[in-house]
Amino acid sequence: MVRFISCLRRREDISEVDFRRYWDADEFADLVTRMARTVGAEHYQFKRTLVVEANENIQRMRGGAAPFDGIIEYWFSGRIAKLDELLEIPSTRQVLSDMNEYQAQFVDISRSCGFFTEG
Repeated sequence: MVRFISCLRRREDISEVDFRRYWDADEFADLVTRMARTVGAEHYQFKRTLVVEANENIQRMRGGAAPFDGIIEYWFSGRIAKLDELLEIPSTRQVLSDMNEYQAQFVDISRSCGFFTEG
């Protein structure tokens, strides 16, 4: 199993309330679903980080950065080589463009990341 995980941080000029409004919008859910279908993901999920004291305590104890504001995961069977080919398909490029355009309203792409994992 291969997973693509996108860890997202909200833009600094966007409040947590506004971030959640964008995140919870039908338009975002539709884009995540469209992306999953376009790339042939077998499973996907998108979750917001809980704003709870426990997260702040963990951050202080570890001395780490603040948690991401949300994550998106897409799960695939198969080899990574096949996943690279997806980026060349026009429909994949279109949904990526649409997702980037929507996320630009509330996500700080420069402080976010995406990567493939195994297992």
